[in-house]
Amino acid sequence: MVYFAKTLEMDAAFYDENNPNEMSAKISKEISAIQRGLGEKVGNTIMSVCMCIFGFLLAFIYGWKLSLFLLGVMPVLMLSGIGMAMSLESGVTQMMRAYA
Repeated sequence: MVYFAKTLEMDAAFYDENNPNEMSAKISKEISAIQRGLGEKVGNTIMSVCMCIFGFLLAFIYGWKLSLFLLGVMPVLMLSGIGMAMSLESGVTQMMRAYA
């Protein structure tokens, strides 16, 4: 709706450059591209955050000692994951340079 309103606010020169008969098809195409780009990702992100919060909540309710230990080990796991990601990225970069 905002996209359509902004399109209507454009100057007359915009309509000289773009065919008004193709505007609805262009708007539909761009909105579907936005939906494909964000639609599933937003839902997955919200679901993942909720799963993490409720997972920690249930873990602390049913097994708080183990949860507290795992929470203390979490920085070590995160640092090792970051290290692995950095080494993988440097390996891919070297491979791409070799192919170039």
